[in-house]
Amino acid sequence: MNSGPENGPGAGFPPRSSGHDLISFSHAFRGCGTAAVIGRGNLPSLNALRAFEVAGRLRSFSRAAEELGVTQGAISRQIKLLEGQLGIELFLRQATGVSLTAEGDRLLPVLTESFVRMSEAAAALRDDPWRLSIGAPPSFGMRWLMPRITRFQADNPRIDARLTITTDDVSELSGFDVAVHYGATPPPGLHALKLAGERLIPVAAPRLIEGDRPLKTPQDLARHTLIDTVPDRRYWRLWLEVVGLDSLTGERAQVITILDMALRVAEQGLGVAIGDVAMIADDIALGRLAAPFPVEVPSGLSYWLVSRPEASHRPKMLALFRFMEREARATAALKLRAPSS
Repeated sequence: MNSGPENGPGAGFPPRSSGHDLISFSHAFRGCGTAAVIGRGNLPSLNALRAFEVAGRLRSFSRAAEELGVTQGAISRQIKLLEGQLGIELFLRQATGVSLTAEGDRLLPVLTESFVRMSEAAAALRDDPWRLSIGAPPSFGMRWLMPRITRFQADNPRIDARLTITTDDVSELSGFDVAVHYGATPPPGLHALKLAGERLIPVAAPRLIEGDRPLKTPQDLARHTLIDTVPDRRYWRLWLEVVGLDSLTGERAQVITILDMALRVAEQGLGVAIGDVAMIADDIALGRLAAPFPVEVPSGLSYWLVSRPEASHRPKMLALFRFMEREARATAALKLRAPSS
């Protein structure tokens, strides 16, 4: 019941950067012979600065394009953009290649040092022994993982656990120490812990179950709106097939692609959702939802906590995996009961 990836390799060189892309290079331009006044409000594009630094260091637009994984034309455009922003020429274009102008020669070492320092700072943040970055998909992240990360943080105050809820595919661990993967198996080559196997069960607001069209048997679902999270209604079809009602369609069908939202609609009494035991247990305990029929159907998919094998021995990782192993056992033991009549 989850979502997928974004971003491709061509995203590295947009024509202009937003303010979020910029880093203060004001000091880099002092004494570099530029006529422009560079302040926080009119900083050059960070992508243009990077293109210039690589091209200047290699003395080649084509080799810079190779290093940055873009086209030579993209490098040329970024450098022209930077020259326009600064009001100076940074390169001399010649038939035999390019060379730096005096201004470019003064600017290059300052930028090179700045990028090295940024790289070192980013590496230091990534290597902080007690900072733990976690990526997770929306519904599982909000409903199951977030309360447990809060408890983990309370038990391990030295660890700075930072949870990011995202619709991006985080299973490649780009920018994260650990991530939650949704699938039949964990991604190959990663250290993995099964947090919860998906167990499907119908849920609805108690007032709907006991209303003028009560849900006494699974056949009663035919008089209600059935809410699924995928257009082909595979989760409802799987559950209905197990209880022998594979031809039942319900009064009408609704598709809400984010499980958390589907469950909220069910809480309002607007239909019967097909939920996952791991993510509805708290709602049932609090009386917001009820499971009219205690038939749990495994979907064959699970939520996996994954990390890189070489990082799994670090103290912060060992602490997290030990904690989540206990939580996973408790989730596997969960049993939901139908409301008493």
